[in-house]
Amino acid sequence: MPPRYAAAVSCPSCGTRFQVPVEQILDVRVDPSAKSRLLSGTVNSAVCPSCGTGGALNLPLIYHDPANEVALLFLPIGSGPTEVERQRAAGRLARQLMDAMPPEERKGYLLQPETFISMESMIKRLLEIDGVTEEDVARSQQQHEFLVALLQASPEAWPELVAERTALVDEQLFNLLDYLHQITTMGGQNTDAVSQMDALREYLSQETDVGRLQARRMAAIQGFADDPSRESLLAALVGAPDAETVQVLVQSGMPLMDYAFFQQLNQRIEQAISPESQQTLQQLRRSILDQRDALMQRGEEAVRERAVLLTKLMTTEDPRLMASSHLSELDDVFFTVMGAQIREAEKSGDEDSLQVLSRVAAAVNEVMEAAMPPDVALARRLMAAASDEQLDKLLSGNRDRLTAPFLQVLSTLQESLESQGQEEAAARMDNILTRARRIAPVGPDAQQQRPAVAAEAPPSARETTTASGLIIAKH
Repeated sequence: MPPRYAAAVSCPSCGTRFQVPVEQILDVRVDPSAKSRLLSGTVNSAVCPSCGTGGALNLPLIYHDPANEVALLFLPIGSGPTEVERQRAAGRLARQLMDAMPPEERKGYLLQPETFISMESMIKRLLEIDGVTEEDVARSQQQHEFLVALLQASPEAWPELVAERTALVDEQLFNLLDYLHQITTMGGQNTDAVSQMDALREYLSQETDVGRLQARRMAAIQGFADDPSRESLLAALVGAPDAETVQVLVQSGMPLMDYAFFQQLNQRIEQAISPESQQTLQQLRRSILDQRDALMQRGEEAVRERAVLLTKLMTTEDPRLMASSHLSELDDVFFTVMGAQIREAEKSGDEDSLQVLSRVAAAVNEVMEAAMPPDVALARRLMAAASDEQLDKLLSGNRDRLTAPFLQVLSTLQESLESQGQEEAAARMDNILTRARRIAPVGPDAQQQRPAVAAEAPPSARETTTASGLIIAKH
């Protein structure tokens, strides 16, 4: 997996020192969210927790999209005192990217990444690759400025501002507002700003066509989510306000769309009180069937793709390295395919295949645990313990980590499993909790939250002042 670091930052306004996460290798196959984070400007940016001063850290990075065979290198002028130092930084990033990939997947384009000295030009190129036009970018900027103006104005001024820019009020504006709400809430500092965002979203939901449509969508989807049954799914689909809502409901309700479900839908069609209602329901049935077939086809394609990945993992010299470069593909479909192959090998007595599959499974589990928060990874290992003896040994070996917050994590997992009807797994977690509480250290300070371990910073011995004035100390 690409390395992640923490950089110590000094605020130029108030002198506060704090740490921020730093990324220099962004691989969308490993982390699909990398693209959206780069476009939104949240990669390598910092905001002082004391006074709010912030800006981009202006650090070099490399972006990799293997599906499009694209490598983009951001190499700002300030990334080195001389051109030689800048090129050395570029070479280091390219090597780190290639080292994180299995040899058989390293291609020539990685040796000559497109290089940009400004983030604006790099993002423009990224948007070109995705087919996003300059008009789309300009509209996004206008929406951002419009949203800032709304949040800075009083609620009394909102009707006039919205009336002047009604064309900018669409789903993208709601998404941008939700994103700003999320990052402001995570900061935990400006509660007034959060309250203003909540009030603005409520106003837009009630007073704009797009907002009212979104509210109707959520009501339909929530009705099914609260009571997931054939009857509630059918009611939600019949009452769906638009095609997008139908699509979401079909995706989430696929397991319930059996013969009995379509019998109920056909009965509704037959009992329709007017030809128009009957035609509407028939069109709905056709749409549901088309979307269901498309989803099933995509599911079959996903199974084939995961089977190809499993074959690659079984034949590569380093399955851990390959698994790391395909992290986002190690999903439920992959484990279903691997489980089926393991059962087939066991049934046929193919010991050679079983040995190779066991090696792959170990590598995949190791990679997935490395990507998880430490507490979640430990909980996963505890759940996989083959016996109480092995469980006690694992708990004793991690005794210092059995803190009150970690025990709360286990308790939350146990409640979640219970609510999902996974009685066997919930009972296993309850057993883990009982034994963990018995082995956990005692004392006034034993159950306190342990301090987070800071990640290693990118290799450098100097301090850098960014364009925004933030001072980065890298070790």
